[in-house]
Amino acid sequence: MLKEIYRLGSLLGDFRSLARPENIDLHPTSMPQLVGEFLNTQAVEYTSRGIAVEQDFPADLPMVMADSRRMKQVLLNLCKNAVDAMAEGGTLTIRGRHLAGTVSLEITDTGVGIPDDFEVFQLFKTTKEHGTGLGLSIVRQIISAHQGTISYRSEPGNGTTFTISMPVDSTHSGQFDSSYRSNDSMTRKIS
Repeated sequence: MLKEIYRLGSLLGDFRSLARPENIDLHPTSMPQLVGEFLNTQAVEYTSRGIAVEQDFPADLPMVMADSRRMKQVLLNLCKNAVDAMAEGGTLTIRGRHLAGTVSLEITDTGVGIPDDFEVFQLFKTTKEHGTGLGLSIVRQIISAHQGTISYRSEPGNGTTFTISMPVDSTHSGQFDSSYRSNDSMTRKIS
């Protein structure tokens, strides 16, 4: 009974997010730091589900203007889908890239993939028995509010990669998060 009440409460929250999007509170944001903070909150669950986590960020990845709270919601939705797609365990990889004035995050899983004829961003469309079909619509709405884009590629049986691209923070374009510096890039594994 409590599980169903929690699920319904979550569903109502998702409906509110779609119907009445919140204002975003933009600040210069280090994506490696934001991803690291998010993954730290999920490490115990991922480990218990047999999910190895890898992060790969270049040392000179510029900051973006982002609402950290909303971007963590994006990561939560995308990573939850990725982990759910790896019922037997697997690897979740989050990579950062900088190209042509944008910072991209790639969230890749080694799961079952998405069927070719399935439109992931369509409202109420889900492959999950208990899914609502709202999560990726909310993700797209949040990314759009950040002037970003989201796309995906998938091969059934071989996993999926979602790519989020956001504009570089031009006011801090020469600043990097030095706590994530190394010679070429930062790669971190959580197992």
